[in-house]
Amino acid sequence: MGIFTSSSTFIGRNAELAALRAAYQDEGVTTVLICGEAGIGKSRLVQEFTSRLGSTPLVLTGRCLEFGNDGLSFAPFLFPLRHLSAAPGDFGEVLTVMERSAEARPLILVLEDLHWADRSSLQLLTFLVANLAHSGVFLVGTHRTPSGPLRRLVAELARLPVVRRVTPPPLNRHETGRQLAALLSREPEPSLVTRVFERSHGNPLFVEALSDSPEDPPAELRELLLAGLPELTDDAHQVMTVASVAGTDVEHQVLSLVSDLPEPQLHQALRHLVDKHVLLASDIGYSFRHALIRQALYDRLLPVERTLLHARFAAALSAMPQRAAQLAAHAHAAGDHALALPAAWEAAGQAKLSGAEPERLHLLERVLQLWDTVDGPPGLDRLTVLDHAVEACLATSAVDSGLRWSAEALAIAPHPRRLYQRARLKNLGRSGGRDDLLTALELLPEPSLLRGQVLADLAVSSVFSGDPVQGERHARAALEIAEQLNNAALMAHAHAYLGLAAADPQTARHHFAAARAIADPQTAIDVARWESAFCVTMGAYAEAIEVIQAGLKAVHESFQYAKHAPILVVKWVQALTALGRGAEALDLIDEALGEAELPRLSHAALLIGRGEIHLAQGDPAAARVAAESAAQLLGDEPWVRPYRIRLRTLQIRLDPGTVHGLESAELVAHPHEAWALLAAARPAELPDLPVVGPVDEAYRAMASGDLESAARGWRALGQPYELSRCTPHAEPPAPQTPKRAPGLPGLTARQMEVLHLVADGKSNRQIATELFISGNTAGVHVSRILTKLGAATRTEAARKLFDATRG
Repeated sequence: MGIFTSSSTFIGRNAELAALRAAYQDEGVTTVLICGEAGIGKSRLVQEFTSRLGSTPLVLTGRCLEFGNDGLSFAPFLFPLRHLSAAPGDFGEVLTVMERSAEARPLILVLEDLHWADRSSLQLLTFLVANLAHSGVFLVGTHRTPSGPLRRLVAELARLPVVRRVTPPPLNRHETGRQLAALLSREPEPSLVTRVFERSHGNPLFVEALSDSPEDPPAELRELLLAGLPELTDDAHQVMTVASVAGTDVEHQVLSLVSDLPEPQLHQALRHLVDKHVLLASDIGYSFRHALIRQALYDRLLPVERTLLHARFAAALSAMPQRAAQLAAHAHAAGDHALALPAAWEAAGQAKLSGAEPERLHLLERVLQLWDTVDGPPGLDRLTVLDHAVEACLATSAVDSGLRWSAEALAIAPHPRRLYQRARLKNLGRSGGRDDLLTALELLPEPSLLRGQVLADLAVSSVFSGDPVQGERHARAALEIAEQLNNAALMAHAHAYLGLAAADPQTARHHFAAARAIADPQTAIDVARWESAFCVTMGAYAEAIEVIQAGLKAVHESFQYAKHAPILVVKWVQALTALGRGAEALDLIDEALGEAELPRLSHAALLIGRGEIHLAQGDPAAARVAAESAAQLLGDEPWVRPYRIRLRTLQIRLDPGTVHGLESAELVAHPHEAWALLAAARPAELPDLPVVGPVDEAYRAMASGDLESAARGWRALGQPYELSRCTPHAEPPAPQTPKRAPGLPGLTARQMEVLHLVADGKSNRQIATELFISGNTAGVHVSRILTKLGAATRTEAARKLFDATRG
């Protein structure tokens, strides 16, 4: 008899299996997440699903390790990607390799036990879900009830139309009886079915465990699982115990070293364990049939037994440099800090090379925790570890830890680079790092790249703090250094900041053109952000939209939509709103707010934009709701002041006569937003603010009551709503009704754009690139189009478009 009594009969799960099949056949779905308690049958469901597809798709399976961050980075991806000859560090390369593989043969990637996934694996999974465009690639992930980072991730992914969730419920009484019949090879008595059903709560694993002894007294789960173990030879029992300390999976090479058995005896023991269904064999080693069984075996060990076995694993792994992370975990569990510390340091270096920054940070934190207990590796000092840890914190936005370690490193040895890094951490934490930048500047020689980077950061900080003169001075100094060092990236940033700080539009345009001409793809995104802000400020709205779309194209090409696109979309909404194209702007807002991750400030800015459009369209109630929602998101950091002023302007327009309540320093620091506020509030006395460009001039005329001059300005700028506010008898621009496609019921103009691209054979990602939206949003549009048209596939939808066009 095997572990409990097992059967190949597949019981129940017809609805879940059908859901998997339907998701696989739906071209708009790329991912299925299967959630359920331990033992509920998630892996069996996946196996049944893939086996029924035959040999057509290539099925690659990876499993997360219980060690989590103490184990291998990207653990569930390692075997599948090794099969595809790809490395996990470059996310864009992974995506390309997977889609290229699917050209020849459909690919199903199964990721088991995501509840144990390291953070880098979750980041790669998120990237793939967001960017997969090939209908031949299908992701399946299994996990228990999520918590921590996985819980947030699952909640975000579940909102995406490309993701389906399947949650197998417990077996009902009838299904429990069918499972017992298969296990016992006979029809069970009704009383037996009732007893097992009551004790197992319909959990298939527990049904198996109870099938041999349903009348035994109730036991704890661990006892129940251990009681179901088969009789084993001494060697098999020894190997099973050793394997339980390794984790859910163990490589044959490592198990051979730790088990201390001659190869023939080891092979015989392993064959016995596989035949008894305790272990499952894979290409490189073995895994427990169920993680709960492994955990029960591990928990049964005495503490001293665990320590000794962990020590034996550490000894075996110490000769395998590529297993440094596992070595660090076993050595730490064995209490061998002298071995754990250098292993964690080595593993941190390996994690950096593979781009697994969260795991690198975790390992460096362990090095620092152990530092005072043992001596570090020869030649390694604590300051070096601190510097690496701060670098990892910057890469992962771990602000609190980074600031703590920065302070310690600076106390040991003040250095301009450490001040610069702390300033960047403070900016990430929204606490401002200007003082550290100024101190670093005093200490830095000239010229040096670091001095140029500090000057560039000071330049943009000065501009957004309302001091463009100082910003221009810092940016020019940064540009001089960049030219001396021939550093194109620094040169492009310096030109962009000079554009932001310029007092006249022609000079600004000159600098932005220079920045664009030399920017690399990454820097081009930054330049587009600053140039679009300038264009909107100057009232060059059509030019702003061109700049924004070029920036979004660069964002797509670098696979960084979630990180860089939101602020560009905010500026796009502002430009469309100013031009009176409110319906298009609302579409953009809805698309952006539908994204899984959206920065708080961008979210608030989009809500302010929504409120401005609703007010312009004569719907103050909807505008007020948007304004209230935005107010809840805006903080009080210095860099959100422009948006606070915009929000206050909207609130005053909703309730005329309200006092603006802002300090004069805030208005002076952000004159462009301030003039719009003053035009709404109409104070008796206007503060002395700079006027740069025709937008500021028109708002100043409104603020001073010269509506005729203001109207001329708005007419020249093509801003219909502001013009209507200056001409008392003019009607506000009417709300734009979304256009409908002739012959295709219910499709908006945007959806028609998408449908035409679908008909051209474009993938979701290609559609996203062409329309300057995210891949997720493109998927949403395609799904909604298929639903509205009653089409099962993209091909059928394209045929309906052809028929409607021909008719």
